[in-house]
Amino acid sequence: MKESFIRQERNIFLWVNAGALLVLAGILFWRYFPGLQQFHTTCMFHELFHLYCPGCGGTRAVYALLELRLWRSFCSHPLVLFLAVLFAEYYIGAIITLIRRNGKRYYYMRVWFCYVALGIVVVNVVLRNILLVYFHIDYMYLGDLLPYWS
Repeated sequence: MKESFIRQERNIFLWVNAGALLVLAGILFWRYFPGLQQFHTTCMFHELFHLYCPGCGGTRAVYALLELRLWRSFCSHPLVLFLAVLFAEYYIGAIITLIRRNGKRYYYMRVWFCYVALGIVVVNVVLRNILLVYFHIDYMYLGDLLPYWS
């Protein structure tokens, strides 16, 4: 029983690591090969409604997190920092689970994590757009949306 549990945990851990490394390699590849950035697509929500979309700032937040600029990452998109904390909690718990080998899992993914993530996205997009439309504050410093709302 313990052997199959540990084998299953190890397989999950390896697949999560493989996926995380693949995503990280893609982000770094995109970031440091400027020739690829010519394929940048525009956000249709941004172009049609002249508002911030729910995912706006996510890429900047990931880059800031990779540079360990936590406040800039949080301001760009708080969900990225929340997910980084969840992944850190998972990695620490999974490593402890694999080291102890006692058949007990030391990390837990809860349903309320999804609700918190959804709440972060909703509050983020509503707050950003209220600041932009009613107070003419563009704290993302993009500057391209202010002319539509000033």
